[in-house]
Amino acid sequence: DIIADDNKFDKAGPRAGLIAAAMLALTGVWYGGMFNHTKDVTFAAAMIGATFMLLRLARDLPRPRFADVAFFGLLLGAALGLRALGLLLLLHIAATVLLEASNRRLSSTGARALFVCRSLVALSPGLLIGYLLMIAAWPWASLDLFNPVRAIFAFSHFQYPIKTLLAGHVYEMSTVPRWYVPAYFLIKLPLILWAGLALALVFAASSRLSQSTLQPRARREIGLVAFLAAFPLLCHVASHGPAFSGLRHFLFVVPLLAVLAGVGCNALLTQLARWRPAVAIAAAMAIVAPLSWTTVILARLHPHEYLFFNELVGGLEGASGRYDTDYWVNIMPEAMHALESHIAYAEHTGRWTPPPFYTIGVCGDKVSFEHENALGPRLRRTEDWDNADFFIASTHMNCDLRGTGKVIVKIERL
Repeated sequence: DIIADDNKFDKAGPRAGLIAAAMLALTGVWYGGMFNHTKDVTFAAAMIGATFMLLRLARDLPRPRFADVAFFGLLLGAALGLRALGLLLLLHIAATVLLEASNRRLSSTGARALFVCRSLVALSPGLLIGYLLMIAAWPWASLDLFNPVRAIFAFSHFQYPIKTLLAGHVYEMSTVPRWYVPAYFLIKLPLILWAGLALALVFAASSRLSQSTLQPRARREIGLVAFLAAFPLLCHVASHGPAFSGLRHFLFVVPLLAVLAGVGCNALLTQLARWRPAVAIAAAMAIVAPLSWTTVILARLHPHEYLFFNELVGGLEGASGRYDTDYWVNIMPEAMHALESHIAYAEHTGRWTPPPFYTIGVCGDKVSFEHENALGPRLRRTEDWDNADFFIASTHMNCDLRGTGKVIVKIERL
């Protein structure tokens, strides 16, 4: 089921899977997101899992294996239980079934309609499983059949006084330009991933290039995955919805893009190997080299991998002050450790007489400050930053410029 023989290129194979996994693991917004956006990443995992099961069972329509349908239902329920955007999987179902109906050798429109009906009936147990799991995780959804739909529309119109950066301009989350999310996708993903994705689309579109690499089914499925990745972005652009924190709320699209990148790179290597093996080896090195360089960058960013930016904006240095960077203030543990060491040294050496407590101004989330505060009541957070004993800030949104005292420590990467 995994490795297609030489006469059937309807599956990209294990090498494509390896490349796709590497692309995803080395995408800073995904790897770093696992430690920051725990809800968004788990939702994305459920979405890509459900999409995989859907593509798998689609090959057996209108009589898919029940195990595939059940697994799809479990992942559908997991996605819906986390975010109402899981309803996009219903669109995935419709697009997949219609694509299969249009490409099967069916004699008439009636036969295609019958195929669609039988396919939907076969998928109904999965929908039921997904619905039950959704209401177990999200009871409010059971109060009205249309509550999940209402939640999506509420999300597309909700507003908080959250500010975000794009190309050096500060926007309220409700006033970001339409190209906000696409722009962050463009600059937050490694360029090698974009190159692999472009290759996948080229091979899928060109019958001449793909005739010895991809079967028509694989080409159709590449087009379907590309559509499923692009559709939510197009909807956001068309509706001009709110956005902040870069592409955070669209992390579920990233695994789909990594899959396409893996398929594209694999197709190129397969094609070149049939033509000139030496050229294929050179191409493989050209893929491994940027992935290796990205690994080095992520290691140097650790534990702030979510701050990765690609070369289009000059990396993190070029993005600093112009795009959203450390909006979670992940510097807090390192900053608090440095501050406590500074206080301990000063008190031990008699540089000053220890007061009953110190006041700390924090330009960031108070929860992270309280969690990292090892001195307890001796460190008290205050909103009076000008008169605070100490001030902690990241450079995001120029927070660091609001303090005027002597710098104790700088936390830097790259």
